[in-house]
Amino acid sequence: MMRLAFYGRLSTTDKQDPALSFPSQRKACDRKATELGGAITCEFTDQESGAKQDRPGWSALAHEARNQTERRFDAVVIYATSRLARDRLLAALYERELRQHGIEIHYATGAGDPSTPEGSLFIGMQQLWDEFERTKLARETKRGMREASEQGYRAGGRAPYGYRRVLEALPEGHRGDRDKQRVTLDPDPERAAVVTEVFGLYVHQQLSLKGIAEHLNRPGGPPSPSHVDSSRSLRGHWAASTIRSMLANPVYTGATVWNRLDFATARQNGGAPRKRAREEWVVTEHTHLPLIDPETFSAAQDRLANRKRGPREATKRKYLLAGLVRCVSGHQPLSMHGKRRKGITYYACSYGADYGETAATEAHDGAKWIYMREDHLLDLVERFLAQRIFGPLRLERLQTQLAAEQRGRGADQQRAARRLREHLADLDRRIKAQVQALEAGIEPALVAERIAELRTDRDTTQAALAELHPDDPGHREDDLATRLARIPDLTRSYRQATPEIQRQTLDALDLRIEVDKPSGRIEISAAISEQVATALEHEKALHLEGLLVTTSEVAGAGFEPATFGL
Repeated sequence: MMRLAFYGRLSTTDKQDPALSFPSQRKACDRKATELGGAITCEFTDQESGAKQDRPGWSALAHEARNQTERRFDAVVIYATSRLARDRLLAALYERELRQHGIEIHYATGAGDPSTPEGSLFIGMQQLWDEFERTKLARETKRGMREASEQGYRAGGRAPYGYRRVLEALPEGHRGDRDKQRVTLDPDPERAAVVTEVFGLYVHQQLSLKGIAEHLNRPGGPPSPSHVDSSRSLRGHWAASTIRSMLANPVYTGATVWNRLDFATARQNGGAPRKRAREEWVVTEHTHLPLIDPETFSAAQDRLANRKRGPREATKRKYLLAGLVRCVSGHQPLSMHGKRRKGITYYACSYGADYGETAATEAHDGAKWIYMREDHLLDLVERFLAQRIFGPLRLERLQTQLAAEQRGRGADQQRAARRLREHLADLDRRIKAQVQALEAGIEPALVAERIAELRTDRDTTQAALAELHPDDPGHREDDLATRLARIPDLTRSYRQATPEIQRQTLDALDLRIEVDKPSGRIEISAAISEQVATALEHEKALHLEGLLVTTSEVAGAGFEPATFGL
């Protein structure tokens, strides 16, 4: 019998209910699996744009497909070509990657047999149509947003700091979506005063961006804007980057601006939105009350454009651990940047540079700056590699880690099973109470609907309990131990390698260093993939031109972080 993996995708812009969309896709794929003479044995899902390449569900599916001895499927079934991707190049790359590992993709609706030339042609045509539909929809959406902006309405997004959204009902007789409302802006009295203060401090008092953040972060100061990413700005401090964004935003002059930032490219490729060229903006003047007069705003733009920056080095200095060290000392993880002073290289936390000394002192438990010497960190990295990756006791340490992880998983599953059983017992009591109410003469239509809801909840809970079983650690343990055993003791080779090869080794191992200086702790973690084990298998590997492994290929099992005291 053919084993198939179900892959489902729901776009972030579809506004569909995942509880309805994924099951409907799965049912169609179950029928297709039966038609192919097989059954679905596992499933992977994503709620991402069809043009986005980085998807957790698909990455997990592709990673499992590479392991021909351990994978749980022989083919993949997807509801339609549009669920794989709405970008024909991405779709072709995905199909080619799986085909290299002997995996075919079958579609439940609207596509042909991938094993025939005619079927492949039809699939390609369907993928071309999917991309056309996506680009057409994007064009029409932008057209509507442009028109809304030109009429003085806000085309999506939160209200800028200092304003609040005002919803205007659609006119009578409007035949479109009645749930949609037109949005304008109205000053928020408390926060509008903060915006005025920020511009005054920058233009008239000539404070720096960091100086303004320092002023606003004073005890009892105004609240900062909440970040769209809940993992950012956990302590609610003002940042110099926030001040810079406010000063550059023409919305404070009473204008509605659309198409200023390129969010689409940022969503697709990652990173911060890019500011578009000025001629691409759509600016509509006098659409809401201004907070800043044109002269003050213009002066702020002139000063931002003429900001003096420190002298740059003739050649950019390279730091061996750049991008690998993060500070977690009382705030969200932030990359520590390299510096060199008086012949000593160290890595410093950037929190104080962006949020000011007051905020840094609060976050760092009284210390303005957090820094670590590079030579101390390199010693810890070498100890970690010697003990956990290359050294003679690495297998014993791995066995200890895996045993501890299994005990932890077992305890977690027992607690989860107990909670599910308690919930089942509660549902049984509530169903019994509804039946008793029905017998007592309550309107059957009212009771029947509630009983159906409770039984649906009970079926879902029973299914979750049935799937909750201890994972067999044998395969993972054997797999990771085998990889580790193939790697010889390269401790000396690593020490003698050039900095370029050392850095390539650390990247291949996906090494991460987290510094919590107030707590006196440093955690170092790494992961080993099959490709890394193969590259390091020969003792001379580090003396050659480097590892033939890129960081995008690193998806191996991880090690419990090693903790060192400061």
